[in-house]
Amino acid sequence: MKYEQKVTDWLEENTNLAWTRTGGDKPPVKLDRLYINRSEGYEIRDFILKYYKNCNLAHKPENYEKSLKKIMNYKSGEKVKTQDLLDHLAKRLKK
Repeated sequence: MKYEQKVTDWLEENTNLAWTRTGGDKPPVKLDRLYINRSEGYEIRDFILKYYKNCNLAHKPENYEKSLKKIMNYKSGEKVKTQDLLDHLAKRLKK
């Protein structure tokens, strides 16, 4: 199973995120968003894929759960730049 599908399946089974992109059931991965919409499943999926690739993280359900918590807790309630979130999470891995 491709990582895109693995992350999508986990998010669909374990969250109540919206899946509202148009243009088909399985839109392509978008890795260039300036701001992340943390209520949108596809954006969370795309971010996790980028984060795991950049930081060489293993694709496992327990890692997805930890990552999702970190994504949602970072500056909760604020508009967050995708790169700022990625930088923040990468720095936390190095500690």
